[in-house]
Amino acid sequence: MRRGQVLVLVVIGLVVLLAFVGLAMDSSRVYQTRRLLQNAADSAAVAGALELATNWTNTTQASIWDKIAQYLQANGAEPSNARAWLVRDDIRVVEISQSTSSAPPPSGVNKVEVSAARVIPVLFANFLGQSQSAISARACALVGNLRSLGPRNNVVPIAVHYEVVRDAREGDTLILWDGYQVTVRLPNDFEFNYGDTGNPYSGWLNLAWIHNRDEAVIGYREFDESHSQANVNDWIMNGNPYPIFAGRLSVPPSPPSTDGDFIMGDPGIRTSGLHTLKFKCQQLIAQGKRPVFFFIVFDRFFNRDGMRQLFPYHSGEIPASHGDCDFPNSLYFHAVGFVAIEVTEVKTSGSSWKGKYVKGIFLNFVQTGEVGVGNNFTGDDEMVKAVALVE
Repeated sequence: MRRGQVLVLVVIGLVVLLAFVGLAMDSSRVYQTRRLLQNAADSAAVAGALELATNWTNTTQASIWDKIAQYLQANGAEPSNARAWLVRDDIRVVEISQSTSSAPPPSGVNKVEVSAARVIPVLFANFLGQSQSAISARACALVGNLRSLGPRNNVVPIAVHYEVVRDAREGDTLILWDGYQVTVRLPNDFEFNYGDTGNPYSGWLNLAWIHNRDEAVIGYREFDESHSQANVNDWIMNGNPYPIFAGRLSVPPSPPSTDGDFIMGDPGIRTSGLHTLKFKCQQLIAQGKRPVFFFIVFDRFFNRDGMRQLFPYHSGEIPASHGDCDFPNSLYFHAVGFVAIEVTEVKTSGSSWKGKYVKGIFLNFVQTGEVGVGNNFTGDDEMVKAVALVE
């Protein structure tokens, strides 16, 4: 009688043990599959967004889906069990799953959403009458203007007005003259000229003195108002010493934005810096690299009085106009983005207009990174774009 009771308990124990083993195996399989699908959805959404951003003006819905499908398959997910959408803000505008459409992406779409699914067999759930488990994963990648570049990231101390970038296209030539003028030359040699003595369209920046209203969060960068030529040489040869943050674009009569970096600088470009830039370009070419640099795009510049009005309390609760808390007597350029320029020529001698200059080609440049919020403006195709997973 006792042996029978023990046998029954052993059998019950084995059943419970096997059930827990099956549950553990099912849970592990479900977790691994969900993780695989999530990785696949993430990489596919980013790949689709990169296609959208890189070929902004000539890609198709089918091309974006092909890129998504390629990355799904490469990461172990089946494209036939996946869906994808082009999204404007939070609204799905068009589904592109299995698309063969040669139509361009709808105007204004700025996200790519991907959903991947798989059905797997399960063991423990068989006892509950369920032999399969459906697993899915979803990802969404955002496209927009790049908000920030970290230190030593090939940012040179040159600023260009946003109107110049607005009117330019990939392949156009940018010429920054030593003075106040900027020229954009089209492939057919037609030129747009910008700037005058009272309204410069380029600036030479002091990357060691940068004001930002959020400096308590991103770090203090107001270090050296009288930087040396050695500093300039270092910035050109090795890139920006501190991160650069772009703010929201504002155009008169709208009030100026106060987010983003306000970088100390002067109108025009510096001859001493041109020599170093020319040497850096020669060095990169000798190494088999393209001399591509990031120029900072600005929308407005302010003098000291203008900065006092924007930031009445520069340091804590003490008015900005008080002693050591005041802004140095200079100009400050408000950064709203970045543009990638492949420098093709640097001339270091001659007069300001049609003499000394930096010449380069506008590039379409996209990278993963933080996307700026609310800084888009009409015709900003040549701004450096960023792609980021947001869901």
